[in-house]
Amino acid sequence: MKKVFYHGITSGILAALAASIYYKFYTEAMMLDYSKVANFASISGSSIFGCLLASLGYFWFSKLIKWNTDVLFNALFILLSFASFIGPFSAELPLDIFAPELFVGLSIPMHLFPVLFWIASKPAFYKN
Repeated sequence: MKKVFYHGITSGILAALAASIYYKFYTEAMMLDYSKVANFASISGSSIFGCLLASLGYFWFSKLIKWNTDVLFNALFILLSFASFIGPFSAELPLDIFAPELFVGLSIPMHLFPVLFWIASKPAFYKN
């Protein structure tokens, strides 16, 4: 169970770091301020929480399904990550936010960072 936690927290921190760097570059390049709806704390928290939840889900998934666990779980995690795009597309931003149409370009890539870093760091924690 420790391995599950370490995998989740490590991939979550890496995803949070990547998302924070992306946030900084995107907002400066586009000269935007989305701090009312997205900030470093919310970005980091959601990345870490998502990866911890994925690790816990993988742990239980591997107990229930013994055949092709990695392929099935990774496909499910990717599918859920794509399904999470609904949030940014349906978000209603405050009226005083400049260029709300660019918010999707900021948030959609960040929804993919947890799954990318979770899958990329998985071989370091689970040896076959």
